[in-house]
Amino acid sequence: MIKINENFLNLQNNYLFSTVRRKVEEYKEKYPNGKIINLGIGDVTKPLPKAVTEAMKKACSQMEEASTFKGYGPEQGYEFLREKIAKEDYQKRGIAITKEEIFISDGAKCDCSNISDILALDNKVAIPDPVYPVYLDTNVMAGRSRKLYKRRRKI
Repeated sequence: MIKINENFLNLQNNYLFSTVRRKVEEYKEKYPNGKIINLGIGDVTKPLPKAVTEAMKKACSQMEEASTFKGYGPEQGYEFLREKIAKEDYQKRGIAITKEEIFISDGAKCDCSNISDILALDNKVAIPDPVYPVYLDTNVMAGRSRKLYKRRRKI
């Protein structure tokens, strides 16, 4: 018989970024001329540069031809991309990083979960406040919430 992971029942009922968004909207309504520096979820605020959209168009058009089609990339990421990152983001600034030291991830949410999956369930995990919500949630879902202390601050 299939059983549910009961640790999911321990998840908190709110999502930090939803709370931040609601508070920002309330503030805007109360203070329509107020200035806000929003440190909530990372949303774009400016249009993409033309070089970026052109590169995206080129990459998409390569997917139309069998000779240039790319499916799933290698587990560490495409070599040409890792080389470019090493050169442009590190080596040009005098930092000795090679492509072998770089891997292309599919994002922080997956990484938080994957890294915690490596650890035994009885490890103690520190949860800072504030916390990236997925870090807290993935540890709760894994069953590491036996001694979870509730937040003391209210946003």
